[in-house]
Amino acid sequence: MIVSIGSSLPSFKTVKFHAGLNILLSTKSANSDGHRTRNSAGKSSLVEIVHFLMGAKANADSLLRHKALVDHAFFGIFRIGDLEMRVERSGAKPSQIVLDRQLIERLGLTGKTDKKSGNAYVSNETWKQFLGHRFFGLPDELKGSAFEPSFTPSFRSMFSYFARRDGSGGYVHPEKQAEAQSRWDWQENLSYLLDLDWRVPHQLQLVRQREGQLDELKKAAKGGALGSVIGTVAELRPELVQAQDRAARLRDDTARFRVHDAYSAMMEEATAARTEMQAILRREVPLRETVTHIEEALAFERIPDPADVARVYQSVGIELPDTARRRFADVEKFHRSVVENRSLRLREEMESAQRKITDGQKRVAQLDEIRGAILQSIEGQGALEDFIALQERLAAAEAEATALAERYKAAEALESENTQLTIDRASIKRRLQDDHQVRHDQIDYAIRLIGGLIRELYGDRRGNFEVEATENGPEFRISIEGDRGGGIASMEIFCLDLALFVIWSSKGAGPGFLMHDSHLFDGVDARQIAIAIKTAGEMARNWGVQYIVALNSDIFDTLPWPEGFDPGNAVVTPTLSDADETGGLFGLRFD
Repeated sequence: MIVSIGSSLPSFKTVKFHAGLNILLSTKSANSDGHRTRNSAGKSSLVEIVHFLMGAKANADSLLRHKALVDHAFFGIFRIGDLEMRVERSGAKPSQIVLDRQLIERLGLTGKTDKKSGNAYVSNETWKQFLGHRFFGLPDELKGSAFEPSFTPSFRSMFSYFARRDGSGGYVHPEKQAEAQSRWDWQENLSYLLDLDWRVPHQLQLVRQREGQLDELKKAAKGGALGSVIGTVAELRPELVQAQDRAARLRDDTARFRVHDAYSAMMEEATAARTEMQAILRREVPLRETVTHIEEALAFERIPDPADVARVYQSVGIELPDTARRRFADVEKFHRSVVENRSLRLREEMESAQRKITDGQKRVAQLDEIRGAILQSIEGQGALEDFIALQERLAAAEAEATALAERYKAAEALESENTQLTIDRASIKRRLQDDHQVRHDQIDYAIRLIGGLIRELYGDRRGNFEVEATENGPEFRISIEGDRGGGIASMEIFCLDLALFVIWSSKGAGPGFLMHDSHLFDGVDARQIAIAIKTAGEMARNWGVQYIVALNSDIFDTLPWPEGFDPGNAVVTPTLSDADETGGLFGLRFD
């Protein structure tokens, strides 16, 4: 649980929490537009601070590395198990999690000492590993475990379902705690959180990787980088058969060395070489026309200058605002990207055409040389010269047949891998179905939890939680009867989060708190908001944990609270405000 959140920033408002329901209120000024600063009141910023203290990445654009905050430390007092611990981190030293020295020793963590401040600390990676073990039962040492490789469940991904962030798109999809979360990530982490076998969707992700690699090879084999090296089975089979037959005939001719027959075959080959040379030269004409056309197209590519738009406005006496100039800059950047991509594609096509021309010229020269050698052999002055020439042709034919055989094997391997991937997908789906059947108790528990919450929120509507095994991995769907308006989508997120919260709290595990920003309730009917908060608060109290929700005071004051329920005792101090510079969480404003 969270006991309090504070900072070394003198103007920061320390927020204290208690067990059960915690309501953080924010007063919105009458003339507030909600977009004046990135921290007007600080409700969302509080969630960011909790994530920061729970090991989130601190990139250069992180809120707590802002120049107004970077030199200040933020701390939280947390109760984890039977221990109460003070956790501190700063934007200036984001890799250090400052803890009490004795606590570090008691937890058995590898601690270090900051030479400048003398503070004891552990690395952020060590801290995340500790939290993953304590909260979700991950191994206390990830190295060498099943969770060490890429594409496996992680503490940070699972924790984010207990403190979704609006800035990351956490309130868009129930199954995704961030808009950019990959399919494998939510499939594996939700499987783990619901006590299903996460290793099955993990195997599917490995199949997806192989499919991606195979797609790249297929593209290359169809005329790209590997087109002349591999090819396709359908294309190579007739070439291989003909090359093998050619080598067999030459082998037979060499063994018997019938001079007359050999001369006849050589004449046929010389004629074939001449025919192929003529065909190549005919194909070269449209290729050269293509190159010329592309060169002309590239010459006319031009990126419009946004200064032209500014000059138009200036000519009529209008000065563009900075926001418009920035938008033009964004448009220019986008258009530049489009033009560059088109130019790159045109150059690739031009290079491809030029490469075909060059290859054709090389082949013509090769055929001309072969034809000349054949004619010279025919005009030879003896059987010995004829026999030597025949042997050389046999060696060349056998080398060609061998090379084609190797390419054919490679093409077969590619197509075989495609078949194997299809089989693997079907096998994984079967394993997924078997796992869901074996773990039906866990799924049924989640279905009952979510179904009960939906009935509590919407007495007149039915809803379901569906877990489906598909060839593309597990699908997790919550459906509430009715249209997608009225905040129903938000309540689906609420139901899934609260179900996960109860599942892990009932085990005596999990973070011990569930946080929701007021953004979750945008567009939700007042009655559903009141019931949702009351229900989550009661569940938190029953399990001895916390439900923390941030609300605007004007919404809070108008909620139709159920009879007998008094939310007043749940309101935490202080109340935030965006009315002036000092009313927000940080006590100052910054962009």
